[in-house]
Amino acid sequence: MAATARVTADDVVSHAINGRLSKHALAGLLTPEARRTFYDACGRIEQRYTNECRDMNDPCLESGCSAEGDRCLQPLLRAGIDYYKTCGVAWAKLFADAANRDGSWRITAAGYEVGR
Repeated sequence: MAATARVTADDVVSHAINGRLSKHALAGLLTPEARRTFYDACGRIEQRYTNECRDMNDPCLESGCSAEGDRCLQPLLRAGIDYYKTCGVAWAKLFADAANRDGSWRITAAGYEVGR
């Protein structure tokens, strides 16, 4: 339990906005209601990356973009840590409100080695 006592909200936010936690890891620190809002925000971010990729007119496949009207993984992979940082910023806005934090967020975050 000593490890969990050292984890602060600021520690977790710092990890999030620096792209050091996955979308799944961040969602686990939120209440179910806030999780839905977070996933929706990430969906908009993913769609933006997909649209930017499509607008470059340089599809991954010879036959054209395979993600027409949907989100594509390829631009997210190219974005790398920037994608995680962008989702982290969206998450941090939700996490700033203590009412959006899962009751066991400190224990969960300690498992991600936040605060060490």
